[in-house]
Amino acid sequence: MKQQGEEGGKASVPLYAKVGWGLAWLVMLGLTAMILRNCATSVFYGLQTDAPRVEQAYQQGMSDGRLGQGQAQRGQEENSVLRKAYIKGYRTGLDQGRSPSAGRP
Repeated sequence: MKQQGEEGGKASVPLYAKVGWGLAWLVMLGLTAMILRNCATSVFYGLQTDAPRVEQAYQQGMSDGRLGQGQAQRGQEENSVLRKAYIKGYRTGLDQGRSPSAGRP
């Protein structure tokens, strides 16, 4: 005598489980694609950008941070390496501008 849900001695997988596995795979493939795209653009811009340009973006961010200017001017940079250098400099400049001994020698 066969029990309900069994065919030929095997238990069948419910439809909701199959759909759940399919959606889980789609989410994992989507995340993998996004991570690979991010890595590829970082490598591409890293090889394309020279050290003086990175240093210039860092110094520009630091001076904007010290003056308290918004980072909207250079924060929209397409090159992710230059954008990260600018933001790092901006945060450093903000910290230096807020420190109590910023104006004293």
